[in-house]
Amino acid sequence: MYRRMMYVVVVMMLASAPMNLVCAAGVPDILGWWTCDEGSGTVVGDASGNGRDGIFVNGDPAWVPGIRGSAVELVAPTLVEIPPLNMELTEATMAGWIKPNGPQTDWSSFIMTRGVASGFNILGYQLAYHWNDTSDSWSFRGGDLIAEDDWTFCAVVIEPDKATFYINGVAGSVNEISHGSNNWDANIYLGGDFTYADTQRKMNGALDDVSMFSRALTADEIQIIMGGLGDYPQASGPTPKDGALHADTWVNLAWRAGDFAVSHDVYIGDNFDDVDAGAESTFIGNQAGTFVVVGFPGFAFPDGLVPGTTYYWRIDEVNDAETNSPWKGDIWSFSIPPKTAYFPDPADGGESVGVGDSLSWTAGFGAKLHTVYFGETFEEVDNAAGGLPQGAATFTPGALKMANTYYWRVDEFDILETHKGDVWSFTTEGAVSGSNPANGA
Repeated sequence: MYRRMMYVVVVMMLASAPMNLVCAAGVPDILGWWTCDEGSGTVVGDASGNGRDGIFVNGDPAWVPGIRGSAVELVAPTLVEIPPLNMELTEATMAGWIKPNGPQTDWSSFIMTRGVASGFNILGYQLAYHWNDTSDSWSFRGGDLIAEDDWTFCAVVIEPDKATFYINGVAGSVNEISHGSNNWDANIYLGGDFTYADTQRKMNGALDDVSMFSRALTADEIQIIMGGLGDYPQASGPTPKDGALHADTWVNLAWRAGDFAVSHDVYIGDNFDDVDAGAESTFIGNQAGTFVVVGFPGFAFPDGLVPGTTYYWRIDEVNDAETNSPWKGDIWSFSIPPKTAYFPDPADGGESVGVGDSLSWTAGFGAKLHTVYFGETFEEVDNAAGGLPQGAATFTPGALKMANTYYWRVDEFDILETHKGDVWSFTTEGAVSGSNPANGA
């Protein structure tokens, strides 16, 4: 019975492996992709295959070096005009690269339409957006800022219950409001609002690789489009994310296939250099699918992944019909938490800790109870034993002395055994500061 239940869990996890974002012309969900790579002329072509080419209006075209290939430089009041979508959207993603020439006029834009005012906007150096011209969308200020004179990748993801900004692929502010269905039945403009005169609501700077989708892209997909929507031969979009902490002794690894891949060589091990070199001991095999189970009976590492260990993995993309195959992948990693306590707060060696502060930590893998030892010397804490266990991963030592160094240790009990913790230290406020910041932050 137990074995049957475990395999049902595996099947469910495999079924939930992430779908790939196919980054090629004509892909479903992509409404437009303006690469700005023409380098000359008056047309900004739509590489999505949807035929939504743009033309320069209100001025002469200008082309400059971009983040990839060329870019369009817009000097107010010049804009790029794109035909209407003529569709209702309940979700959307708008993204692109921008290099501003100084602070931007309020409500200049990556993408803007005036049917019912909607778009992805800029105020000075701050990101903003419109949706259905509602005040709770255009009044939102999240503090997401673009670089003053450099390229920044920006995106906004609109969902029925929220909007999320991204800067250089990292999620930032979230506006948790309702977004109704929106009819994009008027012309779209790259750079600003065509209905305003002269230089009002129009950007000064360069745009590159602007795209729009009819759905809310995931965080991993934002990373992919930041890397470019063109042919990408390497594997990407790892799950778990690179550097993730994975609190289990088995894992379903998944990735986005490279654009030319027919099959995938999978490498995994606990030594970076071995995985990088493709050592035989790390080679799991070649397979057609884009996921692999590790740490489960019948799969690689059948005895389970080891707590406190960092694992490295790599996917090489294979297509024997391509002369450049195989395409060696990046090395990704994930870590299984240790059985000992970790991530102490204050951090080990922290300074200027408040004399009334409480202590906390992240419980070790599988820990059920915690025993805390606290004192003023390393030796007494390191040698302490027989403390009372507790359920909470916090400890309040009581009133502490000013400008004093304290030591503490947390032992973790996981029902089977006790795992002795490291001895950590911190210094309270009032001491002459060293090189460590307050609270070790």
